[in-house]
Amino acid sequence: MIKKTIFKTLLALILCPFGLMAQEQTQLLTFEDALQIMNEQNPALLRVKEEIKQKEYELKVKRGLHLPQVSLSAQAVSMSDPLHLDLTPVRDAITPLYNTLGNYGVFSGVPNPDPATNSMMPVLPDDMSTSAVREKLLEAGGEVQNAEWDKMIQEKNFANVSAGFVWPVFTGGKIKGANDAADVQIEMSHEDLRNAEGVLLTELVTRYYGLALGVQVSELRKQTLEGMQNHYADAQKLFDNGMIAKVELLHATVSRNEAKRELKKAERNIEIIRSGLAATLASDSLNQVLPTSLLFINEELSDLSYYIDKANAENPQLKQLEGKRELVEIKHKVEMQEYLPSVAMMGNYNIANKDLSPYMPDWLVGVGMKWTLFDGMARKNRIRASATLHNQVDYAEQKAHNDLKAYLTKLYQQLQMQMEQKTELESTLKLAEEYLRSTEKAFSEGFATSTSVVDAYTKVAEVKTLRLKVFYEYDVALASFLQTAGIPEEFTRFCSGENTLTDSY
Repeated sequence: MIKKTIFKTLLALILCPFGLMAQEQTQLLTFEDALQIMNEQNPALLRVKEEIKQKEYELKVKRGLHLPQVSLSAQAVSMSDPLHLDLTPVRDAITPLYNTLGNYGVFSGVPNPDPATNSMMPVLPDDMSTSAVREKLLEAGGEVQNAEWDKMIQEKNFANVSAGFVWPVFTGGKIKGANDAADVQIEMSHEDLRNAEGVLLTELVTRYYGLALGVQVSELRKQTLEGMQNHYADAQKLFDNGMIAKVELLHATVSRNEAKRELKKAERNIEIIRSGLAATLASDSLNQVLPTSLLFINEELSDLSYYIDKANAENPQLKQLEGKRELVEIKHKVEMQEYLPSVAMMGNYNIANKDLSPYMPDWLVGVGMKWTLFDGMARKNRIRASATLHNQVDYAEQKAHNDLKAYLTKLYQQLQMQMEQKTELESTLKLAEEYLRSTEKAFSEGFATSTSVVDAYTKVAEVKTLRLKVFYEYDVALASFLQTAGIPEEFTRFCSGENTLTDSY
C-alpha cells in the first residue's frame, strides 16, 4: 500500500508542470472506475443494449400472434351507378298467365266458404267455382302488375362503420416457431453484448495500461535525462580540469540532447494514448486523467485445459453459433409443418351506416381454412435447403472450436513467455545497475570514457523499459485471453491478490 501511494503521488507530480492549478485538473482514475465508466457510457455497448430492448419488443410482437386481431374500419363509397335488380321481364312473363286464367279459365271443386251452407253443400258448383277463382286470379294479376319489380340493391353513395376480428386457431406451428425464434434471438443478443463487453475490455486494458506504461516510460526518460545532465556536469568539470578530451564532453552533450528528445517524445505519446482512452470511455470530461492502477503480472496461471473448457462453455461467439443452430432447427420444423392447413376464425359487425344496402347482414362470424395441396415442390426444396443450413452450422462450429483452442494456446504461451521474461529482466537489471555504478565511478577517476557511461545509462533505461513493456504486454494478452475464454469479467480478479505482482519501478 505504501508503494502504491508513493507511485500515485509521483505520477500526479509528473503531469503537473504548471503548479497547483494543473494538479486540481488532474483526475486520478483506477481501472475499476474506468471499467464502470465504459460500461455506462460507451456507445458500442449502449447500441447493443438497445438492440436487446428491440429484440424484447419483437418477442412481445410474436406473443401477440396468439391473440385475435380486432380492427375498426370505416368507408365512404361513391359508385358510378346504383346497384339494382330489374325483374320486369319476369312480371311481363307471368302477367299474361294471370289475365288468361282470370278471364277464360274453368275451375271446379272449390270448397264452400259459407259456414251456413257448407254442411249441405261442401263444394261450390262449377260456375260458382270458376267465378271465385277467376276473381282471385284477376286480383292477384293486378297485384303482380302493380308490384315493384325493379329493386334497389345499393344506393350510389353509401358509408358504413364496422368492427371485425381475425383469430388464428391453427397455423401449422408458424406462430410457435416465430415465438421460439424470437426467444433465441434475445439470447443471441445477450451473447452479442457479452462479446462486445469482452472486446471493449481488451480495448480498455490496452489503452488504460498503455497510458500507465506511457507515464512510467516518461518518468524513466526523465530519470535518464537527469542522469545525462549529471554526467554532462561531471564531464564539464573534468574537461575544465584538463582530465578528458573535448570529444568526451561533446559526446556527453549529444547524449544529454538525445535524452531531452526522448523525453519530449514520451510526453507526446502520453497525450496520444490519453485521447484513445477518452474515446473508449466516451467521456470528454476526463481532463488530464491519470491511471492509478499499476501494471501487473501474475506468478502462475491455471492449466490451459481449464480455460479451453471454459471457452467451450462460455465463449459468446460459440454460444451465438449454438443460437444459430437452434434457429436452423426451428426453421426446419416450420418448413415441415407447411404441409398442414391454416385455420382462423373471423367476424364482422356493422356499427353504423348511411344508405348501406338493407340486404347486408348486421353481423357475421365464420371459420376459414387454407390448405396448400401443391406449390410446385417449393416446400420440399425449402426443407432440403434448411437441412444444408444445419450442416453449415455444424462445420462452422467445428472450425470455431479448433480456432478457439489454437488461439487460446497461443495466448497462454505468450503469457508464460512474459512471466519468464519478467524474471530474466529483473536479474539483467541488477547487473546493468551495478555496471552503471562502476562505470560512473571509473569515469570520475579518469578510467572510463563518456561513451561507456552513456551506454550504461542507456542499458539501464532499456532494461527498465523492456520490463515495463513485459508487464503491459502481459496485461493486454491476459485481457484477450480471458475474453476468448468467455470470462472477461474475471480480469479484475487477476489485478490484485497474492498471485499478483505489480510493477515496483
